[in-house]
Amino acid sequence: MFEVTLKTDLKELKGLTERYPEVSKEARTSKLTEAVNLLEAAIKKITPYGAGPIHLRDTIHSSVKRSGERIVGMVGTPAKYGESVECGTKAHFPPVDPIRFWVEKKLGYSEAEAASVAFLIARAISVRGTKGAKMFETGFSDQEARVMRLLNEIPEEIAKRMNR
Repeated sequence: MFEVTLKTDLKELKGLTERYPEVSKEARTSKLTEAVNLLEAAIKKITPYGAGPIHLRDTIHSSVKRSGERIVGMVGTPAKYGESVECGTKAHFPPVDPIRFWVEKKLGYSEAEAASVAFLIARAISVRGTKGAKMFETGFSDQEARVMRLLNEIPEEIAKRMNR
């Protein structure tokens, strides 16, 4: 799956973290939460919308976890097909029923017509595969500058919290 690791090289942040570890954790957690929420919204906005009762974009969530000094922000999906939608697939013959459902709901074909259209789509996938939507990659690229700005605000956030 698509994974990005960001590291800021701020000597100022390191010094503040050593002097004020708890305040630093709170500030870093706060800013990282803002960043992953921003990414989650951007990624969901460009995620393809299916026809089923559960949509891939509804399964995309962000979280921030702390373990000792380490704070990790994540945006992802537990949906098994999320990686296939992000990256695309090699040629394979997919199950026809989910495609038939999609053809009925999204394309408006009748149940009788949908079966043959779904088979044709499945056959095309068996020859060409599928193209990736790149919603995580694109969402991150589109928001990278804003995310970095938020992370670079951490020292200022620590100072604000110390002055409270």
